[in-house]
Amino acid sequence: MGITGISKTVKKTDKQNISLAERYFLLAEELRLKNQYRESVENYLHSIMIDRQNYTSYLGIGISYKNLKKYDKAVINLKKAEMLNPRDINVLKELAVCSVINGDFENGIKYLIKAIKLEPDNIDIQMQLAMVHEMIEEEDMSLMIYQRIIEMKPDYLRAYIQKAALFMHLQDYVNSVKIFKTVLRLDPKYYRAYLAVGICYEKLGNYSGAKRFYKKYIEMCRFCSNYNEIEKRISVLNSEKKMKNTLRIVCSNKISR
Repeated sequence: MGITGISKTVKKTDKQNISLAERYFLLAEELRLKNQYRESVENYLHSIMIDRQNYTSYLGIGISYKNLKKYDKAVINLKKAEMLNPRDINVLKELAVCSVINGDFENGIKYLIKAIKLEPDNIDIQMQLAMVHEMIEEEDMSLMIYQRIIEMKPDYLRAYIQKAALFMHLQDYVNSVKIFKTVLRLDPKYYRAYLAVGICYEKLGNYSGAKRFYKKYIEMCRFCSNYNEIEKRISVLNSEKKMKNTLRIVCSNKISR
C-alpha cells in the first residue's frame, strides 16, 4: 500500500505535526486493527526504514507477522523491540507466545519470567507460565504456580479450574473432585464442573455420586451437545449398580450357606 491513502487516516489539523515515519506507523496500526496484516507489514517497514528507534513499530510488525503465521519473522522483530525497550510487558508477552508456538519453550518460559519480574501481581502472565509448563509435562511446576495464584487471589476461578483439570489429567481423581467442588462453591452455575466431578466419581467407582453430578449437569445444560451421551451414561451406571447389588446378594447367600 505505501504512502497512498495516508492523508485519509490523519486529521488535517495534525498533518504538519506528524513526521513521515509516524504517518506510516499510524496507517500500519489502523490496518492491523482491521486485520489487514499484509498491508500493515508494508507500512510498518516504511516507518522502520525512516525511524529505527521506534520500538512500537517493531512490536506492531511482530504482531502482524504472528497473525500471518510467520513466527520466525515475528520473533526477529519483537527481539528488536525488546532491545529498544526491555521493560515493555506487551513485547515480552508477544515474544513468549511466538516462541512457544515455534516450539521454543525454553525462551517462552524465559520471556514470561522476565514479564513476571516486572509485574509480580500480573496473574494472566503467571497463568500463561503455568500452562507452558503443562505443555512440556512439567506438571509439578504448573501445580505450584496454580496454587500460588490461588493464594494470591482466592476468588480467581480459572486457577482452580486449571489445577483441577490437571489433577484429572494426572488421574488424581480425589484431588480433582476436591478442587472442582471448590469451584462449585465459588460459582454454582459453572456447569462443566458437575460433569468433571461426575467423571471423577465414575473413575473412582462411586457410581451413585457420578449419577448425581451427571444429572445435575444435564439439568443445567439441556442444550449441550453431549446431553444424550450423558443420559446414556446414567442408564449404564444404573445397570452397573443393579449388577453390583445382585452380586452382593449372591455372595451373601453363598456365605450364609
